[in-house]
Amino acid sequence: MKKVLILAVLVIAFASMRAQNFPAWLLGTWEIPSVSAYAGSSYEEWTKVSNDHWEGKTYRMFGNDTIIFDRMKMLVEGGKVVIKMTAEKEGKRFEASFVGIKLCEELWAFECPEADSPSAIYYRNLGDGQVYVWTEVKTSFDVCADFIMYKRK
Repeated sequence: MKKVLILAVLVIAFASMRAQNFPAWLLGTWEIPSVSAYAGSSYEEWTKVSNDHWEGKTYRMFGNDTIIFDRMKMLVEGGKVVIKMTAEKEGKRFEASFVGIKLCEELWAFECPEADSPSAIYYRNLGDGQVYVWTEVKTSFDVCADFIMYKRK
């Protein structure tokens, strides 16, 4: 009985540690203002499903219509934080696994060596409800992007 209790405590402690591995400051709805005066803002939204599973999406609203660009999942796999989302390799789309590396408390890098575009996504918490995001690509056909997201919810 003592062994079962100790095992249960270890499992709970491990689950709590895994939950702390996620960049908690990324939860919520973020606005990405358009650089064009004619286009509306885009949004990135992260919601917590469980301690080791978040779901995200990027989208834009047009009146009462919403166009979803991508759906994402943030999970713990093999002890690492991973974002699963669509990427491209040689012009073909596939579900890629971007492995997260916590560079410091406020900076996370998510990299997928198999993907051409994007091949890496970086999130830097600037504080005051702002996150700087930049992406890297491997081909000359694709464009790297960088922008600041503003917390809305």
